[in-house]
Amino acid sequence: MVADINAESATTGVTASNESGTLTLTSTVEGSDAEITLADGSGTLDLSSLGLTAGTTNGTTVEEAGSGADIIVGSDATDTINLSVVSLTTSSLGVDTLDISTQAGATTALTALDDAIDQVSSARAEMGAIMSRFEFRSAQIDTSVENLDSAKSAIEDVDIAKEQAALSASSVKVQAAVAAATQANEMPENLLSLIR
Repeated sequence: MVADINAESATTGVTASNESGTLTLTSTVEGSDAEITLADGSGTLDLSSLGLTAGTTNGTTVEEAGSGADIIVGSDATDTINLSVVSLTTSSLGVDTLDISTQAGATTALTALDDAIDQVSSARAEMGAIMSRFEFRSAQIDTSVENLDSAKSAIEDVDIAKEQAALSASSVKVQAAVAAATQANEMPENLLSLIR
């Protein structure tokens, strides 16, 4: 655990040491005063004194208490979409203890069920919005990949028609040069024939 914390110290700003079963966490950002020592696995840990928030790092997502996970959707670590799922259990919706055996209980149950339906609808709408954001980012990434491939192709591929035209022009120039050289070689013979 100490090695894992120290391996991420450049990112987290926290270093750890373990001496005689005592874990010490020190914030490099907050200075030497921001230090917490844990011994025997008991006690209270106030992460805010280290400039930290409750959470664990897991690959490309950061899960914080009650805030979901930030999922990286671009080429930069700050380009994220927060994914959090609201608890929709019967107890969290308040419908697990409904009693409809009396009129008052049924009235209370109807109100609780209306509220539960509103909460579920709101959660579904929020999840749909998050899905739309993921789909939009996916389409943007696909477009970026296509544009990069096109730019790479334009740089690497040869324009055959242009190169063919350049070859034809070079051929004509070579033929003209050969014809001029031939005429230049014939000129002394013509002059000699005039003198005779």
